[in-house]
Amino acid sequence: MKEDRLLNVTQASEILGIRPKTLYQWKWMKQHLPFIKVGKALRISERDLMDFIERSKRKPEEV
Repeated sequence: MKEDRLLNVTQASEILGIRPKTLYQWKWMKQHLPFIKVGKALRISERDLMDFIERSKRKPEEV
C-alpha cells in the first residue's frame, strides 16, 4: 500500500493556488480541509487535498 504523503502549508497552498495565510484561516475556522498537527507544524494529507479538489469541481451548467 502506498503511503499517504503529508504536505506542509506552503506545498498545499501552491497546489491550490492560494496564499498560505488562507489555509491557516481555514484551519482556525475549521473549514474545508482536515489538518494534522505534527509537533507545532501543520500538515495536510495529500489524499485529503485531492479529495477536496474533486469535491470542489463544478460542471459548467452548475456555475
